[in-house]
Amino acid sequence: MKLLQPNVAVICNCELLQVLTERGVHLGGRALPSERMAHQYLASQPVRQLSGEQLTEFFSLLEAYNLSQGELLQLANLAPRTPVEVHLIVADCESRLGDEGVETVLAAVAERVAAEPADGAAEAEGEGANGMQEE
Repeated sequence: MKLLQPNVAVICNCELLQVLTERGVHLGGRALPSERMAHQYLASQPVRQLSGEQLTEFFSLLEAYNLSQGELLQLANLAPRTPVEVHLIVADCESRLGDEGVETVLAAVAERVAAEPADGAAEAEGEGANGMQEE
């Protein structure tokens, strides 16, 4: 097989999960072990299943901030919930977004991308690395 146009586009995790689901990986079948493992991992992530149109809407909400394609993909893949996570994703975040921009990004992620955390995940989020409750 010959590649006609290599690296034409990159896809986010929810698009890959959709492709794997359409191929029936979640049902077993003739899927490769790596496909099953990828499906299991992606299905466990705290991100909603989004269509291409929903992703485009999410990206257009953040268009004003001139984020790179990689930054947009990381926001869609990781669904940050705190300002620190946004600062880790967006290069030079303070000068490019400012506090208001970070809050806007978090609101867009919460509204469009992030799935509701499971009860156990919400409780674990408030615990420190040693299992003690942080204040």
